[in-house]
Amino acid sequence: MGKRYYCEYCDRYFADSSGNRKKHVNGIQHKRNRKMHYDSFKDPAQLLADEAQKLPCRRFFQTGSCDFGDNCRYSHTNPQILLAQQAKAQPSMSTSATEPKLSDWLARWEKKRKYKQESKGTDVEKGTSTSADNDTSQTLTLPLNLPPLSQLPPSMLPPPPGGYPKLPKVEWG
Repeated sequence: MGKRYYCEYCDRYFADSSGNRKKHVNGIQHKRNRKMHYDSFKDPAQLLADEAQKLPCRRFFQTGSCDFGDNCRYSHTNPQILLAQQAKAQPSMSTSATEPKLSDWLARWEKKRKYKQESKGTDVEKGTSTSADNDTSQTLTLPLNLPPLSQLPPSMLPPPPGGYPKLPKVEWG
């Protein structure tokens, strides 16, 4: 017995030859299964938008069934149900609008940075600043989903509180 090819989309085995594989991959059943697989990863809002663009299937709404089933190019979703699903999707989209935008976050970050630099500048004028204070230092906070510091690899450890020591300049070559 020769090699067998397994199609994960169709959950089938068949003789592994280029002709058999090509025939299977171009078959309707395989294409349908592959589309269903990739549609399962699509965003529900995107699937709803795709369904809303289709015209209603006359045969499905007159007889209650359609010979084409899932392969029908027309929509088998009742228009009232479609509108209700779109109404449900709208509040979820409005919650994402309340999330802070990157530009807002960057503007707040820039204000904080300028405020810290100005407060350091007043210390320099008073003469209480040292050369270590003149370096631009940042206050770092670790993300909440990070494991404890003892379990982090060295490359992910935060810098020491005083910063790293200055290394002497060495010329190469």
